[in-house]
Amino acid sequence: MPPTVAALLALLTTEPIRGCPGRYRVRGHADRDVRAIVGPTVAVAQHVSPNARHPVLVARLPDGGVISYAWPDGRYLHTLCDAAGFERKLAQLGLG
Repeated sequence: MPPTVAALLALLTTEPIRGCPGRYRVRGHADRDVRAIVGPTVAVAQHVSPNARHPVLVARLPDGGVISYAWPDGRYLHTLCDAAGFERKLAQLGLG
């Protein structure tokens, strides 16, 4: 069973992204792939977006999802999003 955004918010250290309601930056996991956060049973799709500088990894969860950016040095910026924030950001990236 995939994790929920609510469960991940309780488990991970996050901070709200200013000006982006329903989106949170995950702290302390920049060295971990998104699969380490969502688990091995969640599908993760990789995309190239003209609206992002780095490849975008997307994992859909029952109540939102995780959008991660793969930096060239091997680190990641993970964002946890509720349903509305997830759909809004995917649309901004041209992926929704």
